[in-house]
Amino acid sequence: MTAPSQPERSRSLLADAWRRLKRNRLAVAGLVFIGLVAVAGYGAPIWARLVTHFDPDHDAPEYLKYQAPGVRAPAKVFPTYDGDDAAFDVIDLDGDGFLTCRRVPTPNVLPVGFKQLEDLSPVLYREALARWEALDQRLGVKRLVSIAVGRLECPELEIGATIAAFLENLVTSYDKARGTDTPVPGVVARDGYVTWAEFPHDDGALPEELRGYGLAGPDAFRALDLDGDNVLTLPELTERARYFAYQSLGPDGLSFERFVVDHDRDRDLRIARGEFPGAPELHTMAFGSDAAGRDVLTRLLYGARLSISVGLLATLVSLLIGVTWGAIAGYAGGRTDEIMMRIVDTLYGLPFMFLVILLMVMFGKNVVVLFIALGAVQWLSMARVVRGQVMSLKHQEFVEAARAIGASNRAIIFRHLVRNVVGPVVVYSTLLVPAVIMEEAFLSFLGLLGDEISWGKMISEALEIWQNNPGAYPWLIIFPGAALALTLFAMNFFGDGTRDAIDVKQ
Repeated sequence: MTAPSQPERSRSLLADAWRRLKRNRLAVAGLVFIGLVAVAGYGAPIWARLVTHFDPDHDAPEYLKYQAPGVRAPAKVFPTYDGDDAAFDVIDLDGDGFLTCRRVPTPNVLPVGFKQLEDLSPVLYREALARWEALDQRLGVKRLVSIAVGRLECPELEIGATIAAFLENLVTSYDKARGTDTPVPGVVARDGYVTWAEFPHDDGALPEELRGYGLAGPDAFRALDLDGDNVLTLPELTERARYFAYQSLGPDGLSFERFVVDHDRDRDLRIARGEFPGAPELHTMAFGSDAAGRDVLTRLLYGARLSISVGLLATLVSLLIGVTWGAIAGYAGGRTDEIMMRIVDTLYGLPFMFLVILLMVMFGKNVVVLFIALGAVQWLSMARVVRGQVMSLKHQEFVEAARAIGASNRAIIFRHLVRNVVGPVVVYSTLLVPAVIMEEAFLSFLGLLGDEISWGKMISEALEIWQNNPGAYPWLIIFPGAALALTLFAMNFFGDGTRDAIDVKQ
């Protein structure tokens, strides 16, 4: 006697669609790639701090501009240190065992808000100023505040920063001849490195502020020539410069404030050997640098965030408008449907990209306007799709049953009809996202996003460079172009797979 067979467990339409989607390898690969791009984009600040160590926007030194992939440089925004205290003797120029700093008071400091109070109410300002003077006479608060907000001076670190800048830009400043030729005044023939013939032979050839630190002459040349090939290259000079580069990028430019705050543990404004973190580490620009010396990989990560956000949010705007419009038109029928769809036909006849540009010019160049503008012109096809689906469903038995129990038209549209057109809406949405991303790239290419970082803007900047130097710096266009192309491919593969999975006739 055979045991009765177990009944097969039923699956929902969503579970069944997911099962079919998983069988489509291209669709799954596309979904995984989209997820990675989203993680990279939305986690860009984290990756910039922990992985690349570069900021996407700040201008870098001259020597870092147009560097090929793989160049190494110190990070000014998220610096890290190697922990080797042997570098302490290099930066301790006076040999006293401390890197000594001091606060230079800022005179005539007033509490926050006093200037605004003077504009709003001169009477209250004079009264507040009198109380401030009285408080200073009793407690001497003026001097305390002026010291607290004063400028930090670190003579050894400041001299070190000057030396670091000299070394980092030595090739730019002294590369005047090719090979071992002696430089000719007024003639520049660069070859990308500095030979002994080009190197300053004595202190007289250096700027005055750099004299006396052993930066000229044969001993200095040999110390900088790490590989002993008798030429000084950018990697060698960058490696030496890091022993002097302790300034970080702050709100007011390069400063030593962060270095001192982070490592002066006893708060005496002196960095002792035991508090010293070592020399700044060099970090690799895996995708090279751009015209401003910024890390291309970091900018790609931030550009991914904008592209994904625009694609998803603009599509969401399109869904909200298109589904609502199409569902109401399809259910109402008659004259209402005629008027609403004629409006759609009229808008179809207008150049949608012109409308987007017009909206952004009228309401400003920012991402929020971009979301609304792209969504506001992409809902037309969605409205037609939903209208057709609703017209085919509104005479079904479940709609008649809803009317019979007294459901309102609003409830029938949004609780019954819209729920039953989710399949086509999802499919169309997955295909709409890559189209919106392409349009965002085009708008960025036209310069309509202001200072926002996007892949389209990066491609536009690279093409502008190519117009002046055809074929130069190819990584500037290859990496953002490849990122955009792969993302669009992935989204189209996922969209096609979703369509096949939801369509039960496949």
